[in-house]
Amino acid sequence: MTKDDSKRFENSLLKNLDTKLGGHLSEASSEEDFTGKPGQSMVLRVLGHGAKRIDFIGRGKSAANAFRNFSEAIAAAAKNAQARTVLGTSKDNKFKSDSNKPVLKSVDILGFGTGPQLDKKLKYAEDVSSAVIFGKELLNSPTNVLTPGS
Repeated sequence: MTKDDSKRFENSLLKNLDTKLGGHLSEASSEEDFTGKPGQSMVLRVLGHGAKRIDFIGRGKSAANAFRNFSEAIAAAAKNAQARTVLGTSKDNKFKSDSNKPVLKSVDILGFGTGPQLDKKLKYAEDVSSAVIFGKELLNSPTNVLTPGS
């Protein structure tokens, strides 16, 4: 989120996004004092750009627990906004009749790079997430559905 002397983003991805949004990103980040620190968040309304809003969530520069903390912050922001396209969170509704709540279907994360390194990290995160979700489903299953001998 660092900016140069002319208050333009140094990061080319943010610079391009700010240009497409007519400078509203740099303006909002200055007004909100959003620097991208872990735990910080900012919502930018972007009607007419294919979305109603963009949530910016700070992940900081530390690698330790960065993805876990970042994904938790994304999930919290998505839940608060009742978003439909952000992040596939794990909420076990298999045995509940709560079908009116919106279900998240996709996520677009900017700023983590591209190529084989990112693909490897995302594959690892997907594998771990699938295992955690499966474990939660096993634990949350009622005993008449999943018995100790199943």
